[in-house]
Amino acid sequence: MKEYTIQEVVNEFKLINVKNRKRIFVDQRSYLIGILALKFNLSEHAIANLIDIKRPTINYNKRLPIQFKNDIDYQENVQRFYQMFPYDFNKTYTIKSKRNHKIILNIDHKLNRKLHKLKKLLNHDDIRITMKHLIEKSIKLWEE
Repeated sequence: MKEYTIQEVVNEFKLINVKNRKRIFVDQRSYLIGILALKFNLSEHAIANLIDIKRPTINYNKRLPIQFKNDIDYQENVQRFYQMFPYDFNKTYTIKSKRNHKIILNIDHKLNRKLHKLKKLLNHDDIRITMKHLIEKSIKLWEE
């Protein structure tokens, strides 16, 4: 694979960094941001400082090359930069969310009262803690 530097990638980025939401430009910017983040292991703040873009934009864009690495349109849009700066995003980690999952549950009044009594009994500050406790206990029993 051809070797290239951070500065070469940054210089190309600055040439295409126009305020434009056309898919081809978004894909090309994300490809170059992905290289800076994943090949060169630069932090989001370092990339933001190098290319003069806000950090949340970097966070979003660095994920796109991984997400769309097998998408035909994406591959066409970044072909020029792939030839200049080849990088195999297949070797890259899969992005997984570290957020907790949210479950919405509707319960009747009777069950709600029982949960609140149990919450007080267990000295929990929040009913969600009580419900999580019950679910974890139930799963543990089920696994045995």
